[in-house]
Amino acid sequence: MKRIICLLALGLVFAISEVFAQHNMMGSMSDNGNKKDPALAALLSIQPFPVAAGNFYSGNWERGILYTTAEVALFIPAMILLGRNGWGMHNYNYYNGTDNRLSWTVEERNQFYYLLTGYIVVKIVSAFDAGYSVEEYNKHFSMSYNAQTNSEMLSFKIPLN
Repeated sequence: MKRIICLLALGLVFAISEVFAQHNMMGSMSDNGNKKDPALAALLSIQPFPVAAGNFYSGNWERGILYTTAEVALFIPAMILLGRNGWGMHNYNYYNGTDNRLSWTVEERNQFYYLLTGYIVVKIVSAFDAGYSVEEYNKHFSMSYNAQTNSEMLSFKIPLN
């Protein structure tokens, strides 16, 4: 269990460092120095942790909190169910008074599959939403560099109603 947590933490650190490297790699002198990458946002959302990191990367904090809450609400009961059933090791004799129970009950299996399916669906929706949000962000924001005049131009599209 400790190895899995360490590997997941290492993966999260790698993903975060990749975001910072991607963001700062080009610098402010390039044509797309401050544009965000939709694929990276989707990748950050699809990572296995119950955190919608792609939505936070895209700047949608409200949606990031919403998706993270939904992921945690599905992830924690699934982990509790796995822990209660011995993480797949069913050779114990103290559960419900039965001796050497070798498999999950039908209700436990169905409950776990429903939780897992919901978690995967929320992750996929979160990834698509993060990618779309970054594309919308990039449409309304542009930065360009003119080498002849050695100047940069920053422009925003703000819809007025």
